[in-house]
Amino acid sequence: MKKTNTIYKIFIIILVLIATPSCEDVLVNEDPNGTVIEELAPEVILPGAQTIPAGELMTRMNELGNTMIATWSGNTQQIQAPYFDEFQYQLSTDFYSNIWDNLMARTGNLTQIINNEIPRNYDYYKGVSKIYRAFFFQYLVDLYGDIPFSEIHQRGDNLFPKYDNQEEIYTSLINQINEAIDQINNTNTATVVQLGSNDVVMNGDIDKWIRFGNTLKLRLLLRMHDYALANPNENGVLAFVNSEFSLLNNSTTAFLGTGDDVTINPGYADQTGRMNPFAATFGYAAGEFGNDASATFSNRRAGPTTFLVEYLDGTTTGVVDSRLERLYAVRGSQTTIQGNTQGGNGQPSRIGPGLLSAPEQDGYIITASESLFLQSEAVHKSLLTSGDAKVLFQSAITASFDRLGASIGTYLTQSDNVDKIGWVGTPNKLEAIITQKWLDLGGTNGIETWIEYTRTGFPSNMPLPEIATRPNRPYRLLYPTSEYTGNSQNVNAFGQTVDSAFNTKIFWDVN
Repeated sequence: MKKTNTIYKIFIIILVLIATPSCEDVLVNEDPNGTVIEELAPEVILPGAQTIPAGELMTRMNELGNTMIATWSGNTQQIQAPYFDEFQYQLSTDFYSNIWDNLMARTGNLTQIINNEIPRNYDYYKGVSKIYRAFFFQYLVDLYGDIPFSEIHQRGDNLFPKYDNQEEIYTSLINQINEAIDQINNTNTATVVQLGSNDVVMNGDIDKWIRFGNTLKLRLLLRMHDYALANPNENGVLAFVNSEFSLLNNSTTAFLGTGDDVTINPGYADQTGRMNPFAATFGYAAGEFGNDASATFSNRRAGPTTFLVEYLDGTTTGVVDSRLERLYAVRGSQTTIQGNTQGGNGQPSRIGPGLLSAPEQDGYIITASESLFLQSEAVHKSLLTSGDAKVLFQSAITASFDRLGASIGTYLTQSDNVDKIGWVGTPNKLEAIITQKWLDLGGTNGIETWIEYTRTGFPSNMPLPEIATRPNRPYRLLYPTSEYTGNSQNVNAFGQTVDSAFNTKIFWDVN
């Protein structure tokens, strides 16, 4: 465990102060006899501001992504028609709407830190809040397209924030990351307030925050790149992307590398309400960790798809991948790990020890392996000028095995000449990168794998659910009911229908 229970107590204080208003509010109890958020120092706000949106990433966003592509199936032997809405593609304004409601609102505390006017040098707090907020707003754009951004979190000053153009938001996010890094690098180190243990993500490691910021920029720019090539004369987007890659190619720029997983732990514990959110949602009840016979654990509905299991057990590729036994584990009387089709009637194996290790396990924000896959793609496309794309690719796979606690053995040698999973054997190197990223992040960050599939079309030949009612997967989510209730004039202008989720793409999806 990275942090002490003292930090978790600070987090609980934040939860007490937080209300659940509409997305344009900055989560605060407005009781005139109580504390309002403007009176709270960033040291008090930051732990909760980091923890709450991370919980959404680990649970609902992870679950959505894993079911939107062929990573997770359902345990039909224990739960009637698990993931029925997901596998039938029954999208609506209420479908996973908590992702919008929670991310849009919960990032308001980060905005409060950024705008804080307490007369002390809070450059580190403001800088890391800009980077962390950009991380979650990228996901809002990737899932919804145009969203309120420039007018967010103004509370009573603007209850109906306008929607901004998604391409322009991406540009703004990159600019804000640049501003954050400059703010951190150029502050007065003699007066700056240190983050210390109030930072439940990096524990005050400001250099790692900069590497995280650069890695996030790389992810944003890679998603913009194909769009920029397809629209070279639109609003100077190609020139902007090229300029930003030039900055990333500076010899002093560093990205997250081997051993640089970005994790969070505010003091998770084996107690109700204090467990790691992933462990609490997909694992055991408090006090029952490791009790595979407990009703709570046995009834958990998530398990692997047959498509995924056959990729890992050698059926598809001819190469046995030991990550399978870390990602999943046998259930009941099973002797080997079993998958199920999405919407099928089988009983898949259960989530394994590489994903579910302890009630107090760290939560993942972004992994070293993802960063290395991003770098490999950028070098392969000649967008980054230093590094070897194959070395980065294989370093990412090694980091994946290490994170999951799997023995890599001769996997790199055996897989190298194999189509879709090996560098030499795959004609389209991007296919190898994204397919390996899917194998790596399935379970850890499912939403990332769905977005990458939408962007690239990989892994290829992925089956639709047996009960799918559409000929293709959705490209996006629909704006939630809360917007139609609280910001109706702005959201109604888009004229969304259910079909919009299947025929209106996010701007970077040009393939």
